[in-house]
Amino acid sequence: MPSDSNNLFGFFDEFESSERESQKLPVELFQEPIEVSSTIDSQPKKVQQEVLRRIKIINFVEKRLKGGWTEKNLNPILSLVEAELQLTPPSWRTLATWKTVYFEAGKDPCALIPKHTLKGNRQKEIDSQSLIDEAIKNIYLTRERLSVAEAYRYYKSRVIQMNRGVVDGKIRPIAERSFYNRVHDLPPYDVAIARFGKRYADREFRSVGQQVVATKPMEYVEIDHTPVPVILIDDELDIPLGRPYLTMLYDRFSKCIVGCSVNFREPSFDSVRKALLNSLLDKSWVKQRYPSIENEWPCHGKIDCLVVDNGAEFWSQSLEDSLRPLVSDIQYSQAAKPWRKSGVEKLFDQMNKGLVNALPGKTFTNPTQLQDYNPKKDAVVRVSVFLELLHKWIVDYYHMSPDSRERDIPYHKWNQSEWTPSYYAGIEEEQLRVELGLLRHRTIGVAGIRLHNLRYQSPELIDYRKYCPSNSGKKLFVKTKTDPSDISYIHVYLESENRYIKVPAIDNSGYTNGLSLFEHERIQKVRRLNTRQLADDEALADTFLYMKKRIQEETDRFRSAKSHKTSLPKTGNTSKLAKFNDVGSEGPRSISTTPVKHEFNAPEQLADDDFEGIEGY
Repeated sequence: MPSDSNNLFGFFDEFESSERESQKLPVELFQEPIEVSSTIDSQPKKVQQEVLRRIKIINFVEKRLKGGWTEKNLNPILSLVEAELQLTPPSWRTLATWKTVYFEAGKDPCALIPKHTLKGNRQKEIDSQSLIDEAIKNIYLTRERLSVAEAYRYYKSRVIQMNRGVVDGKIRPIAERSFYNRVHDLPPYDVAIARFGKRYADREFRSVGQQVVATKPMEYVEIDHTPVPVILIDDELDIPLGRPYLTMLYDRFSKCIVGCSVNFREPSFDSVRKALLNSLLDKSWVKQRYPSIENEWPCHGKIDCLVVDNGAEFWSQSLEDSLRPLVSDIQYSQAAKPWRKSGVEKLFDQMNKGLVNALPGKTFTNPTQLQDYNPKKDAVVRVSVFLELLHKWIVDYYHMSPDSRERDIPYHKWNQSEWTPSYYAGIEEEQLRVELGLLRHRTIGVAGIRLHNLRYQSPELIDYRKYCPSNSGKKLFVKTKTDPSDISYIHVYLESENRYIKVPAIDNSGYTNGLSLFEHERIQKVRRLNTRQLADDEALADTFLYMKKRIQEETDRFRSAKSHKTSLPKTGNTSKLAKFNDVGSEGPRSISTTPVKHEFNAPEQLADDDFEGIEGY
């Protein structure tokens, strides 16, 4: 029974997947592997002849022996071996050993294989072995990848150093050939880890697994990016623009290309968004835009499982939130396991060989292959022509060509399927475009929503803020969706009403009309750069330090003056004097300054009552 975690978006339980796959596989695959010992056929010819000689002698003696395998009983029979079998007889003790080993092994011929590896002097010099291990570890098994010869030179130098001053029992160095054999006997996997790293070792000694087989269209769709190795020309200015990036979606069941996107920006959420829109929506517009295309491109619909790699654009919160209602699951391919997403990788190779390699302005991955060829000078293909050729290749060539084993044709495999994917049309299509927007969470304030260094406001948003209670107790948070190709508006999700509303940007100058988020970010970056260039950092630093110094001087002066005073007047009284004397930038700097006295002689005939009608100001 699947766990509840499968209901979470984007979660792929590899343990349950492995369990489901194991139910489809034979039980024999999960049994313990049977170890197969060496056989006579795998031995050298001389060893095979020796084993047959021993078996013949044992059988010859066994038929004529009466009693135990003793010296008294065996020697008379062994004297007949050379005459009758034309074989050199062994000693009676050797024969008795052969018989014991042979019979205890159930008369297995392999038990009589000579143990040549046990011959000779195998005792190692303990001190020499420690120096051998030191040389291999410190010199050979390092990321610098020094040669075996360098490790042996280090070993000999250490032996000479250790023998210095020793009269008896000096260490005798092993031969260079023996040292090489010690190095070559090391486990290759451990050597690769030490010299090249674990990732390289896992890749070199990996075992290729099998990907999950799709049973219907759009069940498993693989997505990936690649830079197209060709330089394109601007349609109007006729100048080289560089290499574009291509994002493709590949259906594992039919091997059809279900969606693509081409632009000159590095792979990002916007690239994935455009490619997904192309794969989820109807493609009848293709033949209208490119009349040279003859066949239909029927591939579109809802994706059950989207297979992605570990690129940053696939781990964004915006992608997971956007695909929640559109894709049932997201499967992230593990590192060093390329077979999990091999279809789209092979597709890029087919496209390069079938289309791009024939285009003028093609680039090479290795600069040394260029020779005198200059891709910028030879580039002649405009962007519009490349897009037409790309769609022509997809619809009329790739989809109509049989696969490498000539088992199926992608277009016919798609149409022959009895299962029909779910499509998007009408209001669902508009909802889809909103859902595939860039996700952000913001608060609604007095000025509306601040996003992308812009303000977004509408009467409907103001009413929502008035009457909707705060979901955090203090601030009202909402989910916003931005179309990266047009930031003149955003869509705000009203949680209490379960719908999106369109909120325009507050822009009286028309700056945001048709402006993409990428363009806006670059403009903002240039503005910040220009502002930094106008600022004089040295002058600002000097000013800041001067102010800190003046503050410290005032503090020190006041503390020294305060120590000589018994008490200070109240601030209220001194404040009134400062007001009266107009202390400030236009007047004096101290209340001790003698103010200018203006003589004013009031007429004696005016009484106090005469001033009652005068209003103060």
